[in-house]
Order: sequence, then structure tokens, then C-alpha cells
Amino acid sequence: MATLLLLLLASGIALLASGLRSSGNEQETRARRVLPNTDVNPYGASFFLTQEVEEWKLKKTLQMAQEAGIGWARQQFPWVEMEPQKGKFVDERTQRSTWEKFDHIVELCDSYGIRVIARLDAPPAWARSQPALGRGPLREPSDFGDFVYAFVSHFKGQIQYIQLWNEPNLWYEWGDNTPDARQYVEMLRIGFRRAKEADPNVFVISAPLAQTLERSPRAVPDLDYLEEMYREGAKEYFDILGANAFGFDRPPDDPPSPDALNFARVELLREIMVRNGDAGKPVWLGEYGWNASPEGYPPEWYIWRRVSEEQQAEYTARGIQKAREEWYWVGVVNIWYFRQVGLIPPDRSEYYFRLVDVDFTPRLAAHAIKRDAKSL
Repeated sequence: MATLLLLLLASGIALLASGLRSSGNEQETRARRVLPNTDVNPYGASFFLTQEVEEWKLKKTLQMAQEAGIGWARQQFPWVEMEPQKGKFVDERTQRSTWEKFDHIVELCDSYGIRVIARLDAPPAWARSQPALGRGPLREPSDFGDFVYAFVSHFKGQIQYIQLWNEPNLWYEWGDNTPDARQYVEMLRIGFRRAKEADPNVFVISAPLAQTLERSPRAVPDLDYLEEMYREGAKEYFDILGANAFGFDRPPDDPPSPDALNFARVELLREIMVRNGDAGKPVWLGEYGWNASPEGYPPEWYIWRRVSEEQQAEYTARGIQKAREEWYWVGVVNIWYFRQVGLIPPDRSEYYFRLVDVDFTPRLAAHAIKRDAKSL
């Protein structure tokens, strides 16, 4: 009898331990059954359409994107251009509506079957706490809320996804100030609520965080920053987690590690979501890709490190395939970037992310994406 009791006790302890181990996966299992905004065309890209002045180039860019199977355009809508004065969406020089250019871009995207993801940031001087600096933090976060409300109201029925800010864990995206997750979450809270007031059906994407290991007045590691966001209550103020997923010089199947910068680092962000009870939300990748800079520059030039152009094509296609097959929680993967208009010169490393050259020559990665996207 004593032996039987010991066996039963041991069995009970084993079951309890098993239950404790599985409890962390319980909400992840539930999320697998119903996860919104993942049953979408995963192929997206960042664009610079607002910088293009020639109509035929706008149309050519979107036509090539459509032919490549790109279904999403992640496009910045600079607040500074849209609301030059508080509450006034008028260009003082021309006395024309500042909405006109952006309306045209949204309509063109729609005509090519490409949906817009609107990135909202770049505040005007009147809204900045330090007007001389080009980005946040803001003098009054409510000003951003008012802008978000105006934007979502204006594009209701046309733009369903908005990204609130970009990479706030870097100093130069935070007005040359030390990044502050508490300040960002307050801005996110106000922006989220005002967006939902304007259109309850709009989806709010949190700002993708820069992948970094640095902790200094210039930067906060992305994993730490996301943890801080959750501690500040961010869970209630976004529908989709925005994340960046550059591959640096590692292949897509390089395993994640807190001490490594690679594509799979996004898995660690997902783990933070799950630990904070947020497994029911998807992740969309705001900036993704590999840099194919030429050799011969000093090491500090290779901010994103480098791979060959052949590797860039292979890795870019393979990474999206990995996300489709293994990461049920990922929706859109926005490649950084489709084509720029010539403002990024070849002596800057970011020039070498492009899928298509300024002169509309497709690179190897563009051909690889077109091949795979057409198989959807």
C-alpha cells in the first residue's frame, strides 16, 4: 500500500510538473486556432512614393511591384508635410490641400491592387518639444493623437493599417534624445485611442524596433525596450506588433540568441509577447532583408553587415518562405525596400537593399521574390 501511495504521489507530481511546463504554451496553442491578420499575402515592401515627382515613374514603380507579386506598400506619410500648422492641412505656398499628393498615391496603389500600410511619424516643428530636431519626442502627445484622428478619418475605407512611429529605441528616431519607452507608450496610447475613435475597424501597428544590442544614451536593445513597453501597459494599445527582421550576414535559418543580430531574432520578440499574455496578436515585419553592399569599405560602413547579391536573393526569398511555413503568427513581411527615387546615393550602405534600381533595373532579389510570390 505504501508503495502504491508513493507511486500515486510521484505520478501526481509528474502530472503537475507537466502541467506547469505546458501552461506557458497554452495561450500559444489557442492563438494557433484563431490569429487575425495572418491570412494575408505576405509579400510587402517599403516604398518612397511621396518623394517621386514624375507620374510615369510612380506608375512604373507600382506596375513592377504588382508584377512581382507585392501586395502591400509600406509608405511613410510625414506629419510635417501634412499638417504644417496645427489643425491646418494646407500648403501655405500654394494654398492647396496637403492631402492632394497623398490621396493620389493611395488611389494609385489601389488601382494596382496594392494595399497601403501607412507609417505615421516625422512631426512638424510646432509639435516637437525641441523644434530644431527633426523627430520626437513631442511637446504634447495629444497633438499626435489629433493628427492620427484626422488621418484615419480622411482615409477611412481606403487605409486599414497604420503604423505609429518607427524605431523609437534609437536616439535619431527620438529627436536626438535618449529613447524612452514610457514616453513612446503614452504616445501610442493616445494614437491608438484616437485612431479607433475615427474608425473602429482600423488596425494599429506598433512601431517596429531597431535590432540592436547597444544600451547607451543613443539606443536601447530591442528586447529590453519591448519588455519596458509591456511594463508600461502597451498591450492594450496596438493590434499588431511591428518588428524589424534584418538578416545582417547570417542565413535565415541561423538560430535566435539574445546576443545575436539576425532574422530569427523576431522569435525572441514573440516570446516576450507570449510571456506578457499577448499571444493572440500577430507580428508584421516592417523592415526585412539583407544588404548586398560591395566589398572594400571600412568596417564601420557596414551597419547591416553584408552578403553577396546572390546570397541576398536566396536569403530574402528563403526567409519569407520560412515565415510562411514556421511562423504562423507572422502576417506581412515588408522588404526594405522596393525602389528609391535617387536620394540615397551609392556611397551609402542602405543603397544596396533595393529590389529595383532607380533606373528600374530589377536586382536578383526582385526576380527571386517574383518567382515565389507568383506561386501563392
